Amino acid sequence: MELFFTIMKTVVLIIKEVFHYMKQSSNNSINKAFQILSFMAERENDTGVTEISRALGFNKSTTYRFLMSLERVGVVQKNETTKKYHLGLTLFELGNRVPIKRTLIDKIHPHLQDLAFRVNEVANLAGLFQNEVVYLDKIESKRSVQIMTYVGFHIPPHSTALGKAILAFMSPEDVQRILRIEGLPYFTDKTITEMDKFLSELRHVRKEGFALDDEEFEEGLRCVAVPLFDSQERVMASISISGPTARIHPKTLPHFIQALKETRKEIVHSLFAF
Repeated sequence: MELFFTIMKTVVLIIKEVFHYMKQSSNNSINKAFQILSFMAERENDTGVTEISRALGFNKSTTYRFLMSLERVGVVQKNETTKKYHLGLTLFELGNRVPIKRTLIDKIHPHLQDLAFRVNEVANLAGLFQNEVVYLDKIESKRSVQIMTYVGFHIPPHSTALGKAILAFMSPEDVQRILRIEGLPYFTDKTITEMDKFLSELRHVRKEGFALDDEEFEEGLRCVAVPLFDSQERVMASISISGPTARIHPKTLPHFIQALKETRKEIVHSLFAF
């Protein structure tokens, strides 16, 4: 979460900067759209039509119309339970294309590079946002391997080692809420789609300290991940190694887990050592 919001804060600054210039624009519709985005960007919680309308002095029908348009392009997303809105993943994908200096992701990046070089497989960094796993960084392997993920890619967390590694160290209440919203959709014959079985899997991950995606998202691929914790021991992200089942298997798994744990130790030291 913390890593994702580092990028989102940059997006907020972009919105504010654009809005500053849009106030001088004669295009009233674009002006209002950016006012809504700027207002939402300042709030951590979801916001409703009434709250936005009152704050900006718009009538509710106007606000609702703009939110529907912004939702269609993914700039905002609607919580179907509360009927309130939050900034969408499209903003993350746009913000990810903007150079961001001195962020947590920048500090973790060289360690991820070292990990990929050390094991000669794909290395990933991901966080959880709006109930989905979002890939924040990815280092490709020099070996031939085709994996459909990319920076900005997002997916329900149950089918990935990255997602399991985060969920396993969250509160049971938060896990239940996320799973109620996202469900356990099928991707392959090995995807865990039963709630009791998945919760048992999370207990196993918490006990062992690592998570495994055994062809649960993409056939022929395995992924092993460990969680990253902040200075207060709260889970904030996860890192993983991905590769074909021919190279990631029971005999090689201890090697990859050890490499991940060593990389995590280096990351923690670089982020939080004084």
